[in-house]
Amino acid sequence: MESKFISPNNDNQQPTTTLQEFCDYLFQYVQIARVPVPDETDLNHYFEVMNNRGEQLEKHEIIKARLLSVIEKANESEIALADKQPVKALIHDVWEACANMNKYVQYGFNTTLRFKLFSENLTLLRPKDFDELLRIYKDSDNPNNSQPDNEQYSDCNNDAQNNKLKPLPSLFHILENGFASPPNPSNTADKEEDDGNSETYYSLVNFSSFLLHALRIMVNVQSSYKKDIALDDKQLLTQFETFILKPSNLENAHTSNTEQSIETNNQITPLSQVKTFIYSLLKSKFIFDHFIIKRNTQDSKGQWTLNKLIKNEDKKNSYYKNSFETDTDKLVMLQSAFHVSTPTTNYKHWLNAVLYYACKHYKHDEMGLNSVAYLDHLEEIARAFMLKRYLTDEPDDYHKIIYQTSDFNKLLTEHTHDNLSTDNLRIQIKQYLRYGNIRNIFVFNYLDYLLWLNGNYPKFTFTARSSVEHFYPQNKRNDSIFLEDKDAKDSLLHSFGNLCLISHSLNSRVSNDMPDVKVKYFSQNGNMQSGQIDSLKLLKMIDCIQGKPDAWDKKIIAQHETEMLNIMLQGLNLAGVSYE
Repeated sequence: MESKFISPNNDNQQPTTTLQEFCDYLFQYVQIARVPVPDETDLNHYFEVMNNRGEQLEKHEIIKARLLSVIEKANESEIALADKQPVKALIHDVWEACANMNKYVQYGFNTTLRFKLFSENLTLLRPKDFDELLRIYKDSDNPNNSQPDNEQYSDCNNDAQNNKLKPLPSLFHILENGFASPPNPSNTADKEEDDGNSETYYSLVNFSSFLLHALRIMVNVQSSYKKDIALDDKQLLTQFETFILKPSNLENAHTSNTEQSIETNNQITPLSQVKTFIYSLLKSKFIFDHFIIKRNTQDSKGQWTLNKLIKNEDKKNSYYKNSFETDTDKLVMLQSAFHVSTPTTNYKHWLNAVLYYACKHYKHDEMGLNSVAYLDHLEEIARAFMLKRYLTDEPDDYHKIIYQTSDFNKLLTEHTHDNLSTDNLRIQIKQYLRYGNIRNIFVFNYLDYLLWLNGNYPKFTFTARSSVEHFYPQNKRNDSIFLEDKDAKDSLLHSFGNLCLISHSLNSRVSNDMPDVKVKYFSQNGNMQSGQIDSLKLLKMIDCIQGKPDAWDKKIIAQHETEMLNIMLQGLNLAGVSYE
C-alpha cells in the first residue's frame, strides 16, 4: 500500500492511486494524536520546534498504547468481540484519570460514572476487581459503550465522550462539513458541576513513578516468589515488558487473600495482567489520594495534609476533610518525615511500603483503613528501616523488608538476638550515627518525630533539610577543645551528640560559627520554643547551653548524645538497651 503513494518519476505519468484508495488508506491506517499544550505556550515557536525535531512520546504513553494493543489483539476465546471497545475505553479512562497526580482520581470520570464508582459522597471505591469495574462502567450509560467499534472514530473521541462533551466528529465528517462548525472541547454538559479543575494539592511523585509503585505491589501480591521491581522510571518500559506484556517469569499463582482485591487467573497471560493492572492502578491511586500526604498549594506555607474528598449533598460541589477522625496529625508527621528524607520521585521505598499495606488492608467502606492500625504499621516500617537498614552491619534491601517480613514485631525482636550482646548492639547503633557513617538522614527525622510525639511543638513541621551540621564546628581555627583528638576514631566532634540536620542555606550561613553564636542567631526567632525551627534535636542542643554559663564542651555533647540515643532506643522498642 505504501508504494502506491510514491510520486511517479515522470511528471507526465498518471498516479496509480485512486482517490478512493487514498481515502480508504487515510481513514483506516492513519492515526491522529491530539497533544494539549499549556495556555502560555508560544504556538509558533512550538510548531517550529516540533516540525524540526518531533515530539517524543512519554514512556507512560507508550505503555498505555501497548496495553491497548493487547486488548485489540486478543482473540474471541479470551475476550468477547462486543467487550473489546468497552474494555479499551475503560483502560483509557482509568489511565487518564490516574495520570493527573495533583488531582483526586474521582475527578477523572464523568459525574454519572463517578458516583457509581466511588459512592454518592465519593469516599469509597466500590468495585473489588476488574470484572466488577467493567460491569459498572458498561452499566453507566457511557456513550462510548454504545458506540460501535468503527475505525473512523479516533480514540480521542473517547476522552471527549466520557467527560460528557458533545461527541467529536470523525475526520471524515470534519472534512465533509468544510470546518463550518469545529467542535469546542470546552463546551461540556457538566459545566456547572464541580470538576476539580483547581489543583489544590501537589503530589509526592509523578505518574511514571507511580506506575512502578502500582506494578510492584500487584506483582508481589500475585507471586509467592516475591519479585523486586526497581522504583526507577528509567526502567519503566522494561518492567512493564517483563511483568505485563511478557509475564512468563511469574509462576501461576492464585492469591487467596480476598482483602487484597487483586485477583489472578490460574493462567497468567498478557490479557489477564493488563486487566489486573488496570484495577490495581485505580485502587492504588484512590488509596494514594486519600491516605498519603500532599502539599496544599492553596496554603501560603504549603502545609502537609492528609485529606479525603467528600461531595456535598447537592452533588455539585465538594470539599476536603481529614482522612481520619483520630491520629491524622501523627500520620502526617511520620509520612512527611519519610518524604523529606527521600525527596526525589524515584526510590521512595517508604511510600511503596505504605501503599502495599493500604492496598492489602483497604476495606471497601466509608472508613477504608483503621487509623490506629495504619499508624502502628507506619511506625513498624520506620523501626524496621532503622534497625534492618540504617543501623546495622548487614543491611537488608528494602524489598526484603517490605515484602518478605511476615511479622514486623518478630523482626524487631530477632534484631536483638543477631549474635549481638547488649554492649555490642549499643556500639553498633552509635557507630552508624556518627558523621560519615550515616546512611540516610531519616535517622535525624525519626528522632525529631519521637521528640515531637513526646513534646509540645505545635509549629514544627518537616521541611527539606539535608545538611548534616556540626554544632561545634569541625573547621574551627585555634580549636582548644578538639585540638588533640579531632581526627580520632571516637572523637566526640563527629558523634551524634554534636550533629543536627539543617537546610543547605542555613548551613552556609552558620556552619563555621561557634555554638553560642548559633544560639543567638536562632534565638532571634520568637517561635523557636514552639517548634518553628529546622530541627527539634537542634532545639534540644540550644536548650543545653542557652542562658547557662557552660560552653558546648565534650561533657555536654556526651550528655546530649546519651539523652537523644535513649529516646531513639525507646522509639525502636529497645528500651532495655539504654545508654548511661
